[in-house]
Amino acid sequence: MKSKHIWADTIIWLAAAVAMFPVIFIAANSFMGGGEIVSRYSPEMLPTNAGDFTSHNIHFVRFGLIPWEPTLEQYRRLLLESPAYLRMFWNSVLIVAPVLLGQCVLAPLAAYGLENIRWKYKEAIFFTYIVVMLMPTQLSLVPNFIVAGWLNIRDSYLAIILPALFHPLGVFLVRQQLKSFPKECMEAAALDGAGPFRTYSSVVRPNLNSVVAALLVLLFADNWNVIDQAVIFIGQTYRNPLSVYLGNVVTDEPGMFFAVSVFYLIPALLVFLFGQEHLTEGIALSGLKA
Repeated sequence: MKSKHIWADTIIWLAAAVAMFPVIFIAANSFMGGGEIVSRYSPEMLPTNAGDFTSHNIHFVRFGLIPWEPTLEQYRRLLLESPAYLRMFWNSVLIVAPVLLGQCVLAPLAAYGLENIRWKYKEAIFFTYIVVMLMPTQLSLVPNFIVAGWLNIRDSYLAIILPALFHPLGVFLVRQQLKSFPKECMEAAALDGAGPFRTYSSVVRPNLNSVVAALLVLLFADNWNVIDQAVIFIGQTYRNPLSVYLGNVVTDEPGMFFAVSVFYLIPALLVFLFGQEHLTEGIALSGLKA
């Protein structure tokens, strides 16, 4: 039995190391100077990289975790010489914050209505929710683009925010937890004269905090990394979110790409660190473990 635990622990640690390697690689390379980055990763033959890892006028990438000369040049350029980064950061916040706040209000209400209020065709609608949830995002971009034209909100953050506000993942997770919610509590509230909304606000909603917190963590990751919607709906470069800016930095300013990646990673890392307990508890309570 002990040997089995050793093998299991070894596999887990190896899997964790593989998963963490890109983060470690990016963090280590963020302390390289711009010249070293170009010398290491540029496919072109340059005076600084012509000696090694070259063949037929092609320079091959030299991966490394230890900088030749550690420096904070990338961070200095990012924080002091790149005002575009700060603007793109707040563009991302302007997209993510309304989605999280809206889902926090709408998803529990919709799930409560689907689970506890009797009305015709609710199961058919919920099945449609699940189908939409399983569809790739790219598949919904065309109808979203058409509807955004009808609403005259193309080239606006609303074209990204409105579909995300009604993403079915939240309704699905919350309803899964409501299936195991004690019906006696709601019946007792009804006997005391509470209506459906009062029962929801005073009895049901306070017990959904864990699954809602888990939902917010998942939605933050999804909307912080939004790319396709921003490319389609946001025309002006200065209004793009940080996720789109990150892709442009690779070609426009490769000398500080790794520092930009580190700062892009920090908000998501903090959200997952502070929300990991809620994420685990919320998913467990939603019944997905079964």
